[in-house]
This record gives sequence, C-alpha cells and structure tokens, in this order.
Amino acid sequence: MTGRRLIVTGVLVVLALTAIVTVRHAQAQAGSSPFTVEGTTFESNYPRGMTFTITADSNAGDITRATLFYRFRSGLRERENAALDPETGAWVARPYSLRGGLPPWVDFNYWWGLTDAAGNTFETEPQYAVYEDKTRDWWHVDTPDLTLYWFGDMPDLGEATAQAMAEMRPFFEEGWGRTLSYKPLAILFPPGNIWDEYVEGGNNPNSAGFTSPSEGFTIQRIPSLRDPVVHEERRDMCGGYWYGERENTPEEWRLQDMVHTVVHEITHLYQSDFRESGPIYWTEGQADYFAAMSGWQNRYAEGRMRAYGAAGYDLSTLQGGTFAGGSTNAADGCRAIGYAVGETFIRFITDNFGGLATHRAILEAMPGRGLEGAIEAVTGMPFVDVENAYRAHYGIATVEPLPTATPFVIPTAPVFTFPTAVPSTGS
Repeated sequence: MTGRRLIVTGVLVVLALTAIVTVRHAQAQAGSSPFTVEGTTFESNYPRGMTFTITADSNAGDITRATLFYRFRSGLRERENAALDPETGAWVARPYSLRGGLPPWVDFNYWWGLTDAAGNTFETEPQYAVYEDKTRDWWHVDTPDLTLYWFGDMPDLGEATAQAMAEMRPFFEEGWGRTLSYKPLAILFPPGNIWDEYVEGGNNPNSAGFTSPSEGFTIQRIPSLRDPVVHEERRDMCGGYWYGERENTPEEWRLQDMVHTVVHEITHLYQSDFRESGPIYWTEGQADYFAAMSGWQNRYAEGRMRAYGAAGYDLSTLQGGTFAGGSTNAADGCRAIGYAVGETFIRFITDNFGGLATHRAILEAMPGRGLEGAIEAVTGMPFVDVENAYRAHYGIATVEPLPTATPFVIPTAPVFTFPTAVPSTGS
C-alpha cells in the first residue's frame, strides 16, 4: 500500500453560532383550523440538552397538550412532552437536559403537535436544528458522502476522510447494491476524557468510540501521538497487523488510523441500514474489509494471517457461527484475531468467487439462509469446503465438518385404558 500526499487547500472552522433560533409566524391548518402559532424557538445548551418552545393559541379552547417530535438523519423519530410555562405562556420541551447523552453536531428536523380542550389537533411545519457546541471551535467538512466534525491538532483529517469516502462510493455501491439511505455523521474528539462532557458519569474509558445506527452517527476518540521509539517497537507486532504494511511516521499512522476507523464505522452503519447481521468475525471483518479498500489501511490483516499460518498456529472453525476472537489474545499473542480472520475470509471469497458482486450476492441470499447457507448458495460449495480452502491459503490446518445433529424425537406416550367400574346393584 503506498502512502498518500494531501494538499490542504483551506481551513474550515465552525465558530459559535447564534444562541437562540427564533421563528415568529402565524400558522394554521388549511380550512377551519382553530390554531394560531405565534412563534417557536430552539436553543442548543450543549452538553446538557436543548430547549424548544412554542407559543400558540386555539379559539376552540385552551391548549391541553404540546408534544415535540424530532427525526434524526437516519430516520429515527423521537418525541418529548412539553410543559406549560405559566409566566410566558409558552410550552417548553428540554430533551437530553437532565443526563445529556447526545454528542454535539447531531442534526434533525423537528415539529410540534398540539391538542386543544375540544380535541382538535394540529402539527407545525418541520424545522431544521443542529445540536451545536458553542464552547469551542470545530473543524467541519460536509460532502455528499459524509458530514464530519472534529477539533484538535489534525487539520488534514477532514480532507483525507472526505477523499477516502468519495473513493469508497463505487465500492459500497457495487458491494451493497446502493449507498446508505442517509448521509452519515462522524464526530471525532481529541485524545483524553474530553468526550465525557456530554454523558453523565462519563464514557467507557477503555473504548475508542462507538457507533449509533439508530441516530446515524459515529463518535470516536482520535488516538494520541505515539512516542517514535514505541512506534518502531510495535511496527512488526503480529505480522505488522497494527501498523500496516508500509513504512510510516507516528503522525502518518495516526492520520491513517482515523480515516480507516471512520470508514470501518460507517460500514457498521451499512450493516444496520441493510438489516444485515452475522457472527462477530463477519461483521467486524466486513467493516475492516471495506475500510482497507479505502486505501487507508492501518491494519494489515493479510500480513498477520500469513505470519499466523507460518508459525503453525491453529484456529477454531468458523462453522456454527461461534468463532469470535474480538478482544481476547490469540495464539500469536495479539488480540482481535476475529477482525483479521473476517477481513481475509471475505477477501478470499471475493478474490476467488467473483469480486464485490459476490459479496452483494451473499447479502441478498442471507434472508432465510443465514450466513453459511448464503455462502454455500453463492459459491456452490459446502461452507466447510470454502473455509478449508481459505485455511489452506494461509497454511492453517483444515477442519472436519461439524457433526450433524441428530433430531430429538419425542417418544410416543403409552396409552393406558382404564375400565369403567360396574356399579354395584346390591343383593
């Protein structure tokens, strides 16, 4: 894999925006609707939620209920009941204000539903809002393929990620049949615990990030800059798995890692968008497989698996969907063997059975068959034969088919006949 040279043509910085967005208007349903909306407001109070208000009247009676509805870019719809402020006469809703829990820059469309004492109902027109962070300046890139926010010391990150996602578009289209049904959002925090600010009690300190398919975003922590000596010591670790196959400086590796991670996590959004699942080795390997196609390959799974086989290490079978290998150490002393196995297994299939079109065919064949049945249907081979061909490719010992389970037959219950007693007639 060759390196990439980035040319930064400009710096995009998002400054603090207006604190409160106010809309003043008279709005009523067509026909004889009794409702009049005098105005609405929206305020971002990151990291502790948002404040929405609506001031409205009905000539058919008091408004008895006001509900805020909002829809994320993924399509997820949520609601928040509002309370009447007796001093201002406005209805107020404050989602995420108590415990936080929503990262900055998540955007959505929102609207109000009103009910009056006579039972009339009304919905306002949708409006657009962004949960902005007004406490600092963020870098921002918005392209047809993703929306990205980050802050810190990596000004090249936006252009590199945008370039990678643009180059991934034809691969996603061919491998999945279409792109995501919405544009994904990525929010990247610098190293350390700054990202704890929006979650009461903090995030998992051992986590590098997480992805929320329901809201359509991924949030990640940018890795810290490694000491050059440590970087060199780790370069050959696990067949080069953690540092890729090319020479790079700690700064280059850091950039490479983040671009790879964003594409990896967006692939997880594809899995949810397509309702596609499978064992961990498949779902994580699939994400690494597509991330590697971006050209920003911070994990060199091919090198690890060749080194693994050359050392004579064994693997448990992929049959039955029980192979995981996520965080536990493998025989080579390194963790996450499932990621490397999954990525190279998918690449072996696409290299030998028709390319990305085969990946798409497997996805389309999975409903009703599962992963192994889909692979058999598309390749025309028993799953164990495909697995053994893959294992032989890396010099890993082959496996036997799993024993066929003997169906359990419920024994037929014996039938007992109890004669009816003859009543006594006396004497």
